[in-house]
Amino acid sequence: MSDIIEFQPRGRLDALGARALWSELEPLTRVPQTRVLVDLSETRYSSSEGLRVLIRASRSMQQGGGKLVLCCAGARLLEIISMAGLDRILEIHPTAADARAALETFSA
Repeated sequence: MSDIIEFQPRGRLDALGARALWSELEPLTRVPQTRVLVDLSETRYSSSEGLRVLIRASRSMQQGGGKLVLCCAGARLLEIISMAGLDRILEIHPTAADARAALETFSA
C-alpha cells in the first residue's frame, strides 16, 4: 500500500483556497488506494466551496479504494462542518497522530 500523503491548507478555504487544494488533491483521486491526511490546524475558515472539495476528494478516493481523513480542525471550523452535517460524512480526528493511525490501519 502507498504511503500517507499529508496536506496542511493555510488560512481560508474560500474560492481561491479551495481551487488550490483541489489542484493538489485531484491527481491523487485517480490513484488507487491513496491515503491522504488533511491537517486543518492552520485553516481558519472554509466556505461551502472548500467543504465541497474535501467531500469530492474523499468520495473519489473511497471509490478508488483509498481514504481521506481530516485532523486538527479548530473549534470554529468544526462548527462550520457540523452545521453543514458533514461531520457524519467526513472522517475527522482530533490529532494528526490519531488521523495517521486511522490511515495506517485502513485496508480497502
